Amino acid sequence: MRKGTVTEKLSLTTCVLFAACVAACVAACASDHQVSPWGAARRPHLAAYVAPPDLEAHLRAIDVEAAELGLKLEVELRGALPRRGGEVVLRGYGGTDAIGRRTSAVRVATPRGVVMAAGPLDSGRADRSHATQLIPSLLPGSEPDATEQLGAFRSGTDLNRDGAPDVVLRNEAGALEIWGVQPFGAGRYAVELAAPPRFALDVDHDGTLELAGRIPVAEGDPIAPDLLDVAGFEGGRYTHRSDAARAFHAARAGGSGAGGQGKPKEPEMDDAARLRGALERAWHALLAGRPA
Repeated sequence: MRKGTVTEKLSLTTCVLFAACVAACVAACASDHQVSPWGAARRPHLAAYVAPPDLEAHLRAIDVEAAELGLKLEVELRGALPRRGGEVVLRGYGGTDAIGRRTSAVRVATPRGVVMAAGPLDSGRADRSHATQLIPSLLPGSEPDATEQLGAFRSGTDLNRDGAPDVVLRNEAGALEIWGVQPFGAGRYAVELAAPPRFALDVDHDGTLELAGRIPVAEGDPIAPDLLDVAGFEGGRYTHRSDAARAFHAARAGGSGAGGQGKPKEPEMDDAARLRGALERAWHALLAGRPA
């Protein structure tokens, strides 16, 4: 039987990658969830507007709940709400569930109430995808440690320049979420990305971070392409259709782009190396919006 040429393999694989990319984007758009402290109403009760602001009372209520759940305070961050809305307090907690696994939880309070409550996950819960760990700050880089240190891109500050303080969370699989906080509630920003966002990069050097993720590659894959995607903040969401993301992909595909981020051409040593480079360029060309 005749073996397929590199060109034939590339053509077939590009179609598969494009279909996978579209499916991943649809899944990402449909996976948004929100945590509401207001119950089934999903909005503040009238009493929240009538009652006088009392941040310390809400923090005391969080303390009582944390003690009942056996949670210990691990990090507390403070920020400012927009339009002179007062202070916002972010708290990250840690604990142990009924079967000995480490658990985490996040509570966010403003003078108007406890506006965000994530975790801890119940020990019997099968779906562990919800993010419940507070990340103090995002640092540009591809390593998990780049989300641990307290740096310039800190939770409790406005990370995407939309005017609201933001909260960075991570789930047990390492995927990141970013939430925007308002005086009466909090909402998760939608993310359109071909892979779960696990780290952040400043691809256009504008002082704000883009979320980034890679398509996982099976161990021992002889080709092992580096299929990286990024999502910039645009139109109230993080999307790989943003100008910054498409410029990044255009540069990686071999065209002009932001900041000279293009990868050097790989030496053509064998079929695997040629196919790896061709797949990566095709991947970035598709995400840059070029015809397949």
